[in-house]
Amino acid sequence: MNFKLQQLGQGIALASLLAAAGTTYGATQGSLGAESTGSLDVTVTIEERVQISGLNDIALGTYSGAGDLSGSDDFCVYRNGTGFYTLEVGSQNPATSGAFRLTNGTAFIPYSVSVNGTSLLDGENVEGTGHASSVTCGSSTNASLAVEVLASDLQAAPSGAYADTITLVVSPR
Repeated sequence: MNFKLQQLGQGIALASLLAAAGTTYGATQGSLGAESTGSLDVTVTIEERVQISGLNDIALGTYSGAGDLSGSDDFCVYRNGTGFYTLEVGSQNPATSGAFRLTNGTAFIPYSVSVNGTSLLDGENVEGTGHASSVTCGSSTNASLAVEVLASDLQAAPSGAYADTITLVVSPR
């Protein structure tokens, strides 16, 4: 009898531990007989996932001395589940005002950035809906980033090769 009480106490302790951990197991064992039935639960946890793919550099070329320069890149944003995401856009060379800037190491040229048609400053976010079933958007695109450098800023800049790195950080929302 004492042995059965000890087993019962251990069973209660184990059940309490599993309940405290937030996990319950419903497995039941079959009994000896002409037929026996047992059951078990199968579980899975799916975490939120996002991915950016299909990004390409935007080369604006050599400035001819007239007109604005602009370019764009279409890319894929995957987001499982609802598809809703937040995309933060950052510059390697931001101005204190948050403007994006190209640099040659000593001089800067401001330029504008927009994602999906929304103009952004360094560190700002835009919300979107990603592809919910393919990390490569089914070999397609669902987002776009555009840049523009005004002629007046290009004409005022010293000669040289200018560049910036834009960082895109996508997160689920």
